[in-house]
Amino acid sequence: MAADVVIVGGGVMGCSVALRLAEAGLRPLVLERSVPGAEASSAAAGILGPLAEADHATPAVRPAAALRLGVKSRQLHAALAEQLRAEHGVSVGFRRCGLMRVAFDERELESLDRHAALLERAIVERIDGDEARRREASLSPDVVGALDLPEEAQLEPPLLLRGLALAAERAGAVFRSGAYVREVIVEGERARGVRVGRERVEAEHVVVAAGSWTDLVRGIERDLDLEAAGLHPVRGQIVATETRPPVFRRIVFGAGGYVVTRPDGRALCGSTEEHVGFRREVTFAGMRGILDLALRIAPRMAEAPVLDRWSSFRPGTRDGLPLVGPTGTEGLWLATGHFRNGILLAPITAEIVRSAILRQPLPLGSEAVDPRRFRRRA
Repeated sequence: MAADVVIVGGGVMGCSVALRLAEAGLRPLVLERSVPGAEASSAAAGILGPLAEADHATPAVRPAAALRLGVKSRQLHAALAEQLRAEHGVSVGFRRCGLMRVAFDERELESLDRHAALLERAIVERIDGDEARRREASLSPDVVGALDLPEEAQLEPPLLLRGLALAAERAGAVFRSGAYVREVIVEGERARGVRVGRERVEAEHVVVAAGSWTDLVRGIERDLDLEAAGLHPVRGQIVATETRPPVFRRIVFGAGGYVVTRPDGRALCGSTEEHVGFRREVTFAGMRGILDLALRIAPRMAEAPVLDRWSSFRPGTRDGLPLVGPTGTEGLWLATGHFRNGILLAPITAEIVRSAILRQPLPLGSEAVDPRRFRRRA
């Protein structure tokens, strides 16, 4: 088929970008080596917590810009969820459930205070341990304080992926599975398409949204120093369980991890951050760490069954920010490197890429994720 844009990768980034470009009147072709959403996108917990993530930023990571993009993207998620429900009859499980970050000692209480100071314009409440347990009765008696962030939300990533792919196809995008893109074709100082095996697939624009596999696509390194960017896979393991009644109403962060409770009692506990290359195993050590943190947060989960466990790879970068936007090669764009915030940042990523391709004004904060911060020096 003739395509205006080839999108490499059919995860949440590729599907989100395809939907917004198709709605803008372009013809996207999504090339996925497996099936859409088979990797990190569907394996995620679905936390939409930009305020909770603000504490992970460092001065070098431009936390204000990252927070701005995250909050905007959470707003876009609410609109996207309504769009998918109203236009396509798909519920993605979007719920503004709130998030509580808990502390177990004085050092962690000090960390809560520093975290709250970053959120001066947000709705945030600093409470003691007794009040935290009044709001979430299953919390450990060892919790001595908490931050309550009522604006944070969650959704179910597998439902989101199906909804995005359906909406994108109905808007005119075409998906092709089993397509292993080996190279971006660059001729005359601009991208001309991609090579899939021996086949040449031409397009005026190429968007690489291949997650942890991005640096395996040749041609990107022409202008970008991928070694300096430090794009790499980070394995995350998750354990799924179920409690009756649901263990929490909010998402709860603490003890180095989280518990995400669905309204029907399902709960996801996670997650590890392991730099082990592309080893996909679920390990004894990983599960033990996750179960220990879940029990520290909520001791009553001791009798909960282990229903499932899995792992996947999140694409990390050296500075902790994604690579979204132009590469320096005309017509070649990136939408990758989102690490633990891929689901959260998918809508704003699609907005940035669409605006860049159509030469429209970019959302505020986009400069913080511009891939050209790692542009190769002459």
